[in-house]
Amino acid sequence: MNLTKIKALLSSMVIVLALAHCAGSTGSLRSSSSTPAASGKVKTKVGQNGNTKIELQVEHLAPPKAVDSEATTYVVWVEDHDSGRVTNLGALQVNDDLKGKVSTATPFTKFDLFITPERDVTSAYPSGQHVLWASLNVD
Repeated sequence: MNLTKIKALLSSMVIVLALAHCAGSTGSLRSSSSTPAASGKVKTKVGQNGNTKIELQVEHLAPPKAVDSEATTYVVWVEDHDSGRVTNLGALQVNDDLKGKVSTATPFTKFDLFITPERDVTSAYPSGQHVLWASLNVD
């Protein structure tokens, strides 16, 4: 093989590896006994800045008050596998068709993602039960 062919082959391999890394992954969320009809899908992808982009969609998720009488909203959380740190990623709004979606990001690549009913969207720590969740490894 001449040097030009080797360079072309190496360049192709780098592109394939880069695309595989950027492709991300898709997973399903598990539901709790309090929301057995609920389902969800999550797509993750590591962005150019190193953060994990998260696209979350849920269906058949009852209004928060139906799960917890004091809840006013659902909150999306991540818990880093390495540090145990829990972070509030924001509210998940559920419409009249019991569907919701949210796009967000986290610096973590190995984490549990979960949704809880909460009294306040600015909660610093989850107080409600996990209604949907998944364990993700984006590396």
